[in-house]
Amino acid sequence: MKIFYEAGAEVGKSGIWDPCTQQYYYVDILKKTMHVLHVPSKSRKDYCVGTMVGAMALCSNGEGLVMAVEDGFGMWNFQECRFRMLVTPYGVNTGWRMNDGGCDSRGRFWAGRLFKTDETRPGEIYRLETDGCTATRVIENICCTNGILWSPDNKLLYCGDSSMKKIYVWDYEEESGTPCNRRLFMDTSRYFQGVPDGATIDNNGFLWVCFFDGHKLVRISPEGYVDLVMDLPVKRPTQPVWYGNNLDELLITSAHLDVDMCQYPQSGNILWLKTCFHGALKKKYNYRPCHCLCPPPSSSCPTRSCH
Repeated sequence: MKIFYEAGAEVGKSGIWDPCTQQYYYVDILKKTMHVLHVPSKSRKDYCVGTMVGAMALCSNGEGLVMAVEDGFGMWNFQECRFRMLVTPYGVNTGWRMNDGGCDSRGRFWAGRLFKTDETRPGEIYRLETDGCTATRVIENICCTNGILWSPDNKLLYCGDSSMKKIYVWDYEEESGTPCNRRLFMDTSRYFQGVPDGATIDNNGFLWVCFFDGHKLVRISPEGYVDLVMDLPVKRPTQPVWYGNNLDELLITSAHLDVDMCQYPQSGNILWLKTCFHGALKKKYNYRPCHCLCPPPSSSCPTRSCH
């Protein structure tokens, strides 16, 4: 375990490793920024998105990033360096925001909404179809969505509810993107301090879950048993992502919001961990835009380079 990059993030999240460009993407949710770290040079570009980004995914066409934001789903265009809304499934300025999410094997983008001032209020998980204009409500009664994952064979869907300290699992029909038979996978309050936050999955179907406020990364078997527990030098780890030439390393974002920095001085930085296991790159959004009338793009945001 070591410090990979001194990000100093208030709430870092949604890391993405792109080996083709040797770039690592992540967001700082409360600062409403997106960051692109060129790993070989450790040079970073910072972008003002202008809205809180809970999750994002690279687009398969290489043009940008799909984002789960405060009012729904949007798109960041690399060439134009600007953000535009795609669809607002629950309205604008409602007090809700999108939190964690990810893409399924068919390239659809999923994310769940939470209420900004009451994270115990039940929300929903939406699926953004590949047309970029259709957001389908798929799952109800999830307060704080975190760790949306699919098993390696795409027969199971996992999702944590941080507010309830629980992780759920569904049977999953891959072609239609339909989950069913929701059941409890793990009540984490029986085992750990903190709450289950962002997560990833390895090629053996074991979940790797960050525990926010618990300074731990935990590997959980497909049967729901604790396999490994790793103490981290940050109080609020937020999300792991597979990294490296063999995808046997993890990069882990973290938060320094409301953390005693004297006790946890590395909070907010990105951690690196070598493992004995292998995972996969994050799935990309298979954007096939429709010709519907979507909201106009927002104004361009300035960028700056940090070294």
